[in-house]
Amino acid sequence: MEDQADLLPLYEQVRRSILAGIESGQFAEGSFLPAEPELMSLYGVSRITLRRAIGDLCADGRLQRQQGRGTVVMPGKVRQTLVSLSGFSETMDGLGRKAGHRILSREDDAAAPAIRDRLQAEALIRFDRLLEDDGRPMTLETLWFDPTRFPKVVEPVAAGGSFFAALRDKAGIVPSHAERQIDVGFPSAEERGILAITATQPVYRIEKIVTDAQGHPLALSQLVTPSHLVTYTIKT
Repeated sequence: MEDQADLLPLYEQVRRSILAGIESGQFAEGSFLPAEPELMSLYGVSRITLRRAIGDLCADGRLQRQQGRGTVVMPGKVRQTLVSLSGFSETMDGLGRKAGHRILSREDDAAAPAIRDRLQAEALIRFDRLLEDDGRPMTLETLWFDPTRFPKVVEPVAAGGSFFAALRDKAGIVPSHAERQIDVGFPSAEERGILAITATQPVYRIEKIVTDAQGHPLALSQLVTPSHLVTYTIKT
């Protein structure tokens, strides 16, 4: 019987072969693929076929073309559970990855009446942060909370620390519930620049409110994550 793989278009066979090489460690994450002539020889295909296979893997987020440098192997998707109350740092730690929180801007006495009402806050502080996975951009976050309620949390977050860890260690509070609203769209020009993605790469837009055991709002986050970096699961 003819092998089913032989019935696939040649570019798809090559795509699967390269992907298998990534998953087996033949092409390590963070490394560059061999040059086109070497890959053409390895798979016995034309440049057009090879480029289509690589283009599909770039669209899937497994590869990324870098002008003047070559094609780099990207990390596999991070798997996150939507009902989890873990913060970003805790999630990355559980996966054996290093989380980073790069502060892009800070606004004290932020003027956002609608968000202040939703958080039942006396005042608001806003942090725009770039959440990084092993030093690579992963999520653009706008974080809002009441600094009068959690004054000891402000400086640890400003220093690039985890909000959840600061809330636990400085205020003695562990979030008990979270509500998320998820949409999918395309990035703005500013988001593309920060996240190093193209205009055609979809992004998740998530708004998350975390509350304490009594149902009082603790913080609101607005997150933008390229869809090729994360797979979300739901547990019921």
